[in-house]
Amino acid sequence: MVERILDAATRVLATGGYVQMSTNRVADEADVSIGSLYRYFRDKDEIIAELQQRASTGIVEEITAAMADAAPMDAYAGTRHVVATIVASLRARGPLISAMINEVPLGSHSNALPEVERNLGAFVRMYAVQRAPRMPREELDARVYLAMGITLSSCLRIALEKPEHLDAEHLIDLTAGMLALGLTAHPA
Repeated sequence: MVERILDAATRVLATGGYVQMSTNRVADEADVSIGSLYRYFRDKDEIIAELQQRASTGIVEEITAAMADAAPMDAYAGTRHVVATIVASLRARGPLISAMINEVPLGSHSNALPEVERNLGAFVRMYAVQRAPRMPREELDARVYLAMGITLSSCLRIALEKPEHLDAEHLIDLTAGMLALGLTAHPA
């Protein structure tokens, strides 16, 4: 029943976004009574929270596998592999991610995918330390901080907002190149 409700909520988000989503509309889409829906979820925000948790878990699992694959690769190939994985993972969850970023009131939570960012941040730090072991900590912190913003912003833009005339693979190549260089180049 929970899966049915969550699948229906995802379809409602895809067609009408967060603003058009209501527990009644989700119940109708799931073909369950509103009472059945309320047995599992208090309101639409609780449904969104569950969808967000599941999306974060899935994305983290996919990124973790990509990071393990990328570890023995050269800086560019490994970075590209992880960036391509993030883009694909976000694209697969497009309606939910779009709603979370653009429509869902986050209150004090300005980051729609905090678990994803934490896990990605740990990988970026480890990756940079492996590739540039003599980099001073302060420089490493600055580069990781900027790399996180570039990575998440670029991947979200490629996955969800890419203009039709631009090639996603080329954008992934450019992002990976900037990140690989920025994380491993020696400070001037």
